[in-house]
Order: sequence, then C-alpha cells, then structure tokens
Amino acid sequence: MSKITQYSTIGALMSGHFSGDFPLNSSHSPTLFGLGCSCGISGELTVCGGEFWEATAGEKLHKLTDCRLPFLQVTEFVAENEFEAKGINEANLDQHLSQQLAIANIFLAVNVKSCFDKVVIRRPQRDETQTRSVEEMADAQQVDTLTTISGQLIGFWTPELFGRISVPGFHFHFLSEDRRYSGHVLSFKTAEATVAYQVKTSIEIHNPTSAAFGDLNIDVTKLDELIGNVEK
Repeated sequence: MSKITQYSTIGALMSGHFSGDFPLNSSHSPTLFGLGCSCGISGELTVCGGEFWEATAGEKLHKLTDCRLPFLQVTEFVAENEFEAKGINEANLDQHLSQQLAIANIFLAVNVKSCFDKVVIRRPQRDETQTRSVEEMADAQQVDTLTTISGQLIGFWTPELFGRISVPGFHFHFLSEDRRYSGHVLSFKTAEATVAYQVKTSIEIHNPTSAAFGDLNIDVTKLDELIGNVEK
C-alpha cells in the first residue's frame, strides 16, 4: 500500500477534538503499522503487526480491540528499503535517511529496530471525562527514560508543508520487544540500528463527521507552536 490512511488531523487533535469518531474493529491486516491515541488522549497507541497497543501512565501496556478513536495514522508496512546505521538519535536520523534519498518533500513510513542505549517516552494520564485541554494533558503526562532496551520505533516522516495535517518531521512511538513498554518518543539514542522505510506517495484523510467537529474552533495561528510544544 503506497498510501497513508489518517483519521482526523493533528491540528484537530491539538485543538481539542478528542472524542472517538472512528471505530476500531477487531480484525486487521498483519502488516498494519502506525500510531494514534485513544479517547481523551488517555493513551498513546502503537500499531504493530495489526495489533493496537495502548500505553497509559500507571497502567500495564495492553491491547485494544473494539473501541472508537479520535486520531489514527496507519499504513501497510513491508520493508522495501533498509540500511544499518551507527550512532543515531532523534537529531540526526534525518541525515542518515537523506543519504538514502531526498526526504524533504515526501512522506515516509519508518521503522527503527535496535537495542537502544536510551529511549525517553511519555504516556498520558487517563481522562474519562474528556474535558481537559491538550496543554493540561501534556503537563500531567508521565515521562520515563528506558535504558538498554530492545524494541522498535514505529512512525512517519511528514514534510514541513503538511505540518498541520500530521506532525512535521518524525513522529515515533516506541514498542519494546517484550511488549512491556510503549509510548510517544521524545528522544532516543543507539549505537547501531536497522532502519527500514517505505516511500508513501499519498495520504488519505478521513475527517470526523460529528457536530462537535463541525463546530470546533481551530486557531491556525497557534497550531504550529502548539504542535511543536506538545508533540516534540
């Protein structure tokens, strides 16, 4: 599949549209790959091998089956290209990929597997009321530093041009090999890794159809700063 399928946009999510508009069914392709969040941004979702893992502060990592989601970005991922990289981190991975192809104006699905020296992840607190703002969610999130841990980064590279649709640059979630740890990646470092990627030639956006979304006030003048503060 050469496309990314996305439900809602990062702009709508940052503007407070946290309700579950999109159904998550129980059966998925074994190559489904991606990330998202659960209602109220109560958990960070990582999609690997067609399985949906929810990471929430104070809870064990667990699978989700039937529910509804406010934001999801997925694709069918079978590595078409891969290379071995040494001394990579969140600040230089784009340089390593740029040695393989020109990335500034294209979408990529990216998978990084390694025994990481360090991965810093965040997990939100559960909020059943769905009344807090995205800033309140970020302020209350749990940040953990994982060291010497085997696992993978699952995510996407989005051109700056599309930065209000998806997170510009890299957006990664981490999933440990033993399926005990997961979350939104703030930073990482590893001596060596296998980096696999696929070029995605299109992105298909499914907008919410609810009245709440129709009435949502999205202040685009504040979006770029908000996305940078919350997602980076």
